[in-house]
Amino acid sequence: MIADFEPRLHAFAEVIVRVGLNLQPGQRLLIAEPYELQGVARSAEVIVESIIKAAATDAEVIWGDGPRLREFAEKADWRGFNQLAAGNAKRLAEGIRRGDALLFLQGSQPRLLDGLPPERVAALRRIGWENFGPVAQQLVQGATNWSVAPAPSPAWAHAAYPDLPSDQRLAALWQDVFTATRVNEPSPVAAWELHLRLLRRECASLNQQRLRTLRYKGEGTDLTVALPPGHVWCTAQLATKSGLPFVANLPTEEIFTAPHRDSAEGHVRVSRPISYSGALIEGIKLEFKRGAVVAASARTGADLLERLLDTDEGSVRLGEVAIVPEQTPLGRANRLFYHPLLDENATSHIALGEAYGFCQRPPDPAALNRSLVHVDLPFEASIIRSDTEPA
Repeated sequence: MIADFEPRLHAFAEVIVRVGLNLQPGQRLLIAEPYELQGVARSAEVIVESIIKAAATDAEVIWGDGPRLREFAEKADWRGFNQLAAGNAKRLAEGIRRGDALLFLQGSQPRLLDGLPPERVAALRRIGWENFGPVAQQLVQGATNWSVAPAPSPAWAHAAYPDLPSDQRLAALWQDVFTATRVNEPSPVAAWELHLRLLRRECASLNQQRLRTLRYKGEGTDLTVALPPGHVWCTAQLATKSGLPFVANLPTEEIFTAPHRDSAEGHVRVSRPISYSGALIEGIKLEFKRGAVVAASARTGADLLERLLDTDEGSVRLGEVAIVPEQTPLGRANRLFYHPLLDENATSHIALGEAYGFCQRPPDPAALNRSLVHVDLPFEASIIRSDTEPA
C-alpha cells in the first residue's frame, strides 16, 4: 500500500465532505451506492470510516453485498430484489426529507455478473432504476446536497491493472484516484477551488457562444447533434434549491449539456468498455438517425447492449453531450478504469438515456430526453464544427 496512505485517505475524505458535499454544520450524512441500491460494499469500510470521521456528524450507511446481488439474478428473484431496492430507496427519500446530505460511494465489480443471461442483468438495472428514479429526480432538482465519489476495492483494482503484479494493483488504483481527486496537491481543497473556477469560466464561454450544433469527429466517430435554443452548458458544481453549492461528481473534468433528443446523426465508436450492472460491454459501435440508434454492435456483451437499448423509448436517444479537455489527470493516465465516473472524465463522451432538466432553460419537453437509464459512452474525438445562433 502507499507509504503515506492514511494522511492521503484523510485528505480524500476531506475533499468529499468539504468540496463534494459541502456538508453543513450539524447536517446528517447518509452514505449509499447509487445504482442497484444494494448498498456500499464492505470492502469500502475503511473509506466510510474516514469520511464519517471527517464529517464529524451523525451518519447512516446502507451496506450492501455483491454476491447477494448476483444471487438475486441467478434465481431470478425479482420480488426479493425489488423489496430490497424499494426499502433502500425509501431510506434515501426519508434522508432527503430530513435534510441529510447524500453521498454515493461507487465501486466497480465489472465481472460480478459474468455468465448470467443478459435479460437478468438488464432486469436488475431496470428494477434498481425504477426504485431509484424518483430519488434521483429529487436530487437533480436540488432537494439536498449530494455527491458521487469512487470507492477503490481489490476487485476493481484487479480488473483495471492486470498489467501490474497482483500485490501492487490496489495501491496503483488508489494513486490514480488520489491524483484525479487532487488529493496529491499540497492543498487539495484550494486546488479544487481553482479547478472549479476554471471549469465555470469555460462553461460561461460556451454559454455565450450559443452554439446551434456540435460535431464530434475522430477514429470511428462522426456525430452531429443539435442544441436547442434554451440549452445551458453546466459543470458538476450544482446548487440546492436554497442556493447551497456542491459538486455532484468527484472527480469532474467535464462541461455538459442536453442535445435535442431527435437530432443525433452519424456514428460513434465507444473507446472504453462499459461496466453496466456488474457486466461488461466492449467494442460498442452505434449509428444514429433522426436522434435514435438504428444500428448497434459490440465485440462482447452485444445481447446486454440490445437489452439496454430496449429499456424504454428514450434509451436509444441521447440525453447528454460532454466536452472533456485532452490533458486531464485521468486522460494522462491512459488507462481503462472500468468505472463510469473515472472513464467519463478521461475523455469526451455522450450519454444514452435521461437528460438533466437543468441543462435547458426553460426545459422543453419536446427536446429533452427521458428514460430510466443514463449510460455514459466515452470516445476519442475532437469538436470540428459549431454554429452560433443568429444575433
